Amino acid sequence: MLNNHYILLFVVLNCIYSLNTTTINNNQSIDLSDNGFIYMCGGWDLWDTVFPNCYKYNQQSSVWQSIQSMSIGRDVFSLVSMDSKFYAIGGYNNKGYSFKSVESYDTQTNQWKSIASMNEKRSHHDATVLNNTIYVCGGYSDWNMLKSCEYYLPNIDKWSFTTPLNKVRSSMALVANNGFIYAIGGYDENLASNIMERLDTTTQQWQPMANMSYTRHAFGSASFMNKIYVCGGSGNSDRKSCETYDPKTNQWTQIASMLIGRSGFKLIAFNDKLYALGGHTKDYLLIETVEIYDYKSNQWSYTKSFPTKATGFGATVITKL
Repeated sequence: MLNNHYILLFVVLNCIYSLNTTTINNNQSIDLSDNGFIYMCGGWDLWDTVFPNCYKYNQQSSVWQSIQSMSIGRDVFSLVSMDSKFYAIGGYNNKGYSFKSVESYDTQTNQWKSIASMNEKRSHHDATVLNNTIYVCGGYSDWNMLKSCEYYLPNIDKWSFTTPLNKVRSSMALVANNGFIYAIGGYDENLASNIMERLDTTTQQWQPMANMSYTRHAFGSASFMNKIYVCGGSGNSDRKSCETYDPKTNQWTQIASMLIGRSGFKLIAFNDKLYALGGHTKDYLLIETVEIYDYKSNQWSYTKSFPTKATGFGATVITKL
């Protein structure tokens, strides 16, 4: 299934890029307070290059600056943070194979370090952090879609399996919110999905929750202001659309749409704003713009452009300790 998907994708890309490569761009100053940094790593250029490069946003100079690269290029992987470190988990190379390897970056020493590998190879998965534990679910192991989940304890450098999802899923979102882990949307071998289930880590049981309004895969997600926000993605006709989930009411509500329809991008919560970073359009044109969502006014606006042209990258935030 994945192999056919990528064959079809490359055919489409050859048609689109045969004349030239179009880039959506916008340049305005970014406005971040002095509370931390946004980090991004890896991704794919929609041709044959999978990047190991990493960048940090420096709010004093209002620029993205290069930091030490990962040991390997990673596409459709997960990047999550705990304390002063962030973790690059799994991913995919340009030859169609998934990784189980994991590496961590220490922002105090500015060095990468290889740590324990996952039990299964994974790409097109997602990861989140709850109670100083990293959880990963779903994705592909090479060409096989997964429903397995595992968790990582940094104090003992060990991955262990936990209760699997109720069905196989890839390109989904995994979000920690109010003491639970939510698995949202994704692709289930046949169709994009709008289903959501919630893991209670005390009982290790998944429970069905309210479905999203739209089917989505390769979309952006974030835990923000005690709610869950999702935007964009493939699998529906409106790639600009956004909605928010309130765990107290178990209901989804539509909010303002993004200015550009995006897939393969990241939605980051930082300094009381949401940031939609990069990605690609439905025509597989890479997007360099960054949009900011102001929840008070329910409006999106453009800000400083992204440091690289890529999709399938990882992004995370580390606040100052």
